[in-house]
Amino acid sequence: MAALLDDLRAAPVVAILRRPRVDVEVCARVLVEAGVRFIEVTIDSPACLPFLESAAGKFDGALFGAGTVTIAELAEKAIQAGARFLVTPNFNPEVIGVARAHQVPIFSGAMTPTEIFSAYQAGAEVIKVFPAATLGSGYFKELRGPFPEIPLMATGGITVENASDFFVAGATALGVGSSLNLRDETPASIAACQEVARKLLAAKG
Repeated sequence: MAALLDDLRAAPVVAILRRPRVDVEVCARVLVEAGVRFIEVTIDSPACLPFLESAAGKFDGALFGAGTVTIAELAEKAIQAGARFLVTPNFNPEVIGVARAHQVPIFSGAMTPTEIFSAYQAGAEVIKVFPAATLGSGYFKELRGPFPEIPLMATGGITVENASDFFVAGATALGVGSSLNLRDETPASIAACQEVARKLLAAKG
């Protein structure tokens, strides 16, 4: 788990692929080539479980996880398919319990200070603070007062323009969706996606 946090700090962007228009493996390869090391495929994406089953060993240095894991049953399915980490939109102790039982890292969704602390105490390695842009980067700065040691991932409305604000305010990582999803497989779309990925990774400074 400590190694995962070190890797996340070194490449602090989690790409979120939700029902991608382009083949998931193509999306993943484009992102990995740009330096992204954590890729979450939401479990409501038809390709999620088949991709997780086939991804092992295909991409050096990358970890693939399942997102939008709201209940324990989905957590079990994702882990059995080969998810290397889980991401939830909410705080569910049962889902965290499944992840802990299988020794799979989990990024638990939370918003309020009570949820954040409770999720961390329950065993989540990283707390996904959502919706980050609505709450604002200042919210993360305030959270750092009582919770200086809890790794926080800002998710929801993160862009190239505001990414550095969240890092400065204390976010450990960023969860980014739409701007890291390929629109199509044209060279222009691939180049644009990779440029965004590199700028987000560089935003930490």
